[in-house]
Amino acid sequence: MKRVKIREAAERVKRDIRQFWAVGVAFAIYSVIVRSVFGAFCPFLIVTGFPCAGCGLTRAGMYLLRGNFSQAAALNPSIFAFALFLLYCGYFRYLEGTKVKGFSLALGVLVAVTLAVYIYRMYLYFPNKVPYVYYKRNLLAEIFPWYERLLNRVM
Repeated sequence: MKRVKIREAAERVKRDIRQFWAVGVAFAIYSVIVRSVFGAFCPFLIVTGFPCAGCGLTRAGMYLLRGNFSQAAALNPSIFAFALFLLYCGYFRYLEGTKVKGFSLALGVLVAVTLAVYIYRMYLYFPNKVPYVYYKRNLLAEIFPWYERLLNRVM
């Protein structure tokens, strides 16, 4: 019985990879282009200069996968909520082969937790602690000279 479930789950994973491979390729191309042009990855950061609620999540995820929980939490504690969300969704999608039960609620909780962590950490750390730093090479500052002057008055 367990082998059948694992085989079915593997087939679902393969099917999803075949169906969405182009998204992964587009994501990789985007990453290479924007990093080489802007020196950053996040569109919100590139445009406004401010870190977004997801800043640090990729690096935190890499630390989490390596078992370095304290470093993951230091970069973005929301990674634990994202990991739980992905495990929850993956369980239903791949192991059960059904729609994710309570998906909207789980996604709402994920967004709420992420925003709460972001607001709290922006209050504590902005603009002096990575990843909560101001990115000076942002598009708004380059297009509108008054943008940087306005921010200097406010910050």
